[in-house]
Amino acid sequence: MRIVLLVTILTIWTFPFKVLAKQVNENKIPVLLKADEVEYDRELSLVVARGNVELIQGKRILTAQTVTYNQKDDLMSASGDVAILNPEGDVVFADHAEITGDFKNGIADNIRLLLADNSRAVAFSGRMSNGKITKLRRGVYTPCQSCEGIKGVPLWQIKAYKIIHDREDKTIEYQDAFMEMFGIPVAYTPYLSHPDPTVKRRTGLLPISGGNNSKLGTFARIPYFVEIGTDKDITVELISTTNGGQILNNEYRQRFASGIVDLDFSGTVTDIKPKTAGASNQVEGKNKPRGHLFGHFRHHAKENLRARGDIRLSSDDTYLQRYSFSNDTVLENNFFVEAFDNDSYIAANTYLWQDLRPNNRQGDMPIVAPFLQYNYVSPLTRSGGNLEIDANFTALTRTNGTDSRRISVRSAWNQRAISTSGHLIGAFAMLQTDLYQASQVSKKNQNSDDTSSGFAGRIYPRVGFEWRYPLEKILGTTSLQLEPIAGMMVSPRGGNPALIPDEDSQAFEFDDTNLTSRNLFSGRDRVEGGQRLYFGLSGATYRPSGYSSIFFGQSYRLNNDDTFPSGSGVDGKLSDYVGRVMIRPSLPLDIIYRFQIDQDTLAFRRNSVFINAGPPALNVQLDYNLIDVNSGSASLPNREEISVRTTSRINESWKLRSSLTHDLTNKFTSSQSISLTYICDCFNFDVSYNRSFVQDREIEPTDTVLFQLTFKNLGTFNL
Repeated sequence: MRIVLLVTILTIWTFPFKVLAKQVNENKIPVLLKADEVEYDRELSLVVARGNVELIQGKRILTAQTVTYNQKDDLMSASGDVAILNPEGDVVFADHAEITGDFKNGIADNIRLLLADNSRAVAFSGRMSNGKITKLRRGVYTPCQSCEGIKGVPLWQIKAYKIIHDREDKTIEYQDAFMEMFGIPVAYTPYLSHPDPTVKRRTGLLPISGGNNSKLGTFARIPYFVEIGTDKDITVELISTTNGGQILNNEYRQRFASGIVDLDFSGTVTDIKPKTAGASNQVEGKNKPRGHLFGHFRHHAKENLRARGDIRLSSDDTYLQRYSFSNDTVLENNFFVEAFDNDSYIAANTYLWQDLRPNNRQGDMPIVAPFLQYNYVSPLTRSGGNLEIDANFTALTRTNGTDSRRISVRSAWNQRAISTSGHLIGAFAMLQTDLYQASQVSKKNQNSDDTSSGFAGRIYPRVGFEWRYPLEKILGTTSLQLEPIAGMMVSPRGGNPALIPDEDSQAFEFDDTNLTSRNLFSGRDRVEGGQRLYFGLSGATYRPSGYSSIFFGQSYRLNNDDTFPSGSGVDGKLSDYVGRVMIRPSLPLDIIYRFQIDQDTLAFRRNSVFINAGPPALNVQLDYNLIDVNSGSASLPNREEISVRTTSRINESWKLRSSLTHDLTNKFTSSQSISLTYICDCFNFDVSYNRSFVQDREIEPTDTVLFQLTFKNLGTFNL
C-alpha cells in the first residue's frame, strides 16, 4: 500500500524527524514523503522508505528505490535509480548517494548530470555542496545527443579531472581538460569555463573564425562579448590579417523600454595604395586612420508617434569593400520622426548620402533637410467617394550644383461605383500645386555649365476615369478569372518649366506596375501632360493546389511628349507592350516573369525572370534581367545579367550552397561562391569560398576562403 505522509504530521504523530521539522520551521516549506513502505526504528533513530520513494521539498525532488534516514547524523542514504531534481532544472542521477537532511550536501557514486538543455556529464564520483555546487571527479561532458561520431562516441566531448557546476554562478568549470573529437584528443587546457545552459548571454569569447584572402592574406576574427548590463552589451572583435593590418570592429547594442540603439563601428591604421589611373577621388598614403560607422536607432514615444535614424559612414571610398564590411557604393543616412492616426500621417525627414563611386564628387550629392510630408485620406462617403490630400516641403542643398526648395500640394477627389451588372467604375479629379525656388539649374542637361536661378510655379490639374469588368467561372475546384481594364488620363500639355529641376523623377521605368498610374513619373518634379489612354487584360486561375496569373497592357497618347526619355517605351504615341506572368503551382515552383516589348519591332526591351524551383533537397533560384540600351532609364543602364543560387540539403546535417552572377553584356563573371555546412545539435562547421571580380582603385579581384567551427555552449550557437 502506497503511503503519503507530510513531514509536519510525521513529526507530531509518528516519528521525530527533528532536522526536517527544523527545516519546515525555518524555510516554511513542508517536505512530502511518498513510498510503498515506511519503517521506523526508534532505538537506532532510523527511518527506512522502500519502493518508488519520493521526497519533495518545494522545487527540489529526490527519487530512489530505497531511502534510509539517520536522525542522529541527519543523513539520508539513497540507493537504486537515485535522481535529484534541482530547482534550476538540472537532474543528478547516481547508483548510490549519501545526502544531508536538507538536501544540500552529499556524495554519490557513478554520478550522471543532466542539464536543462539536455547536455550531459558523467563521472566516477561526485559531491554536492551547499545545494548549489556539484563537483565531478574524472568526468566527461558533452551537449551532443543525436550528433554522434565514430562507434556511438559523441562528436565532441570534454574529459577533465574535475568538472564543477555552480548553479548559483551558472558556470561550468573544468580542470586539466582535454577536448576530444570523434574520441580523439585534439586540445588540452589546464582550465576552462563556460556558462551553463540557463544563461542566455554572458561576457566571454565568441566563436573564432579564420581563413585566407588573396589580398589580405591569412586572417582571423576573434570576437569578445561584454555584457554591460541587462539592457546593453558590446562585442569587440579583433580582425587580424597578415597583409592588411589589424582592425578593431565593434558592435554596441542597447534596448530601452521604448526603443533600441545599435552601433557598428571599426577602425585601423594602414596604408592606402596609390589610386587607379583616372580615379579622381581616392585618398592615398601611409599609416592612414581608416574606419566606418553604421548605426540605427528606433524610438516609439507613443503608439502613433515614433522616430528612427540610420547612419552609414566610411572614412574613404574603398575601406568597406577592402575589409568586406559592405559592397554598397552609396551610403544613405536618414533621420525621421512620424505621427499618424486613422486618417492622417505626418513626417519630418532628413537624408544625406556618401558617394563611394570612382570619379564622383561628394559635393554633387544632395543634402535633403528637411523633407516634410503630410497625408490625409477622408472616410468613404455613402456614394463611394473620398478626399485625399498629399502635401510636401523639400529643401535640397549641394556644395556643387543645383539647390532647390519645393512646396507641393496634391488634392484629389476619388469616386468609385459598382454597377448592377458588375462593372467597376472609378474616377478622380486631382489638382497639384507646386512652388519652386532653385539655383544653378542646367538649361540643357545635367552636365551643362549654362544654368539659371529663380522661382517657378506650376498648377497641374488632372482627371481620370477607369473601367474594370471582373468575370469568373467555376469549373469544379478551379476558379477562372478574367478582367479587362481600360482607362483615360487627361491634363494640359506641358507642365514642366525649365527652372524646375528634376531631382526625384530621373529613374523612370515603364512596366506593368505603373501602366495604370495617375502619373507615370514616380516623383513630383516631373508631371505627365496631355491625354493618355490605357488598356489591358488580366487573367488568373485559382486551384486548391496553387494559382497562376497573367497581365498584358499598352497605352496610347494623343500627342507625343518629349518629357519622357527616348527609348523609354512611352516617348511615342503608342507605347510598348508590358506584362507580367506569375505561376505558383502546388509543386515547389515559383515563376515571376515581367517584360517590355517594342511595339514596332516586337523586340524585348526588358526581360525579368525569377524562378524558385525545387524542394530543400535541391533548390535552385534564378534571376535573369535584360535592359536594352535604349530603355531610357537613367538609373538602370543597359545590361544583361543572370544570377543562379543553389541550395542542397544533402541530409539532415549537410548543406551545400553556391551562387554565380554573370554579366552577359560584358561577358564576365562578377561574383561566385560555394559553401559547405555541417549542422547537428551540438556542432556547426562551415567552410566557404568566394571569388570577387570587383576592381576599383586599391580593390582588386580576390579569392577568400573562410573556415568556422562552432561548439554548442562554448559560444554562440544557432541552428
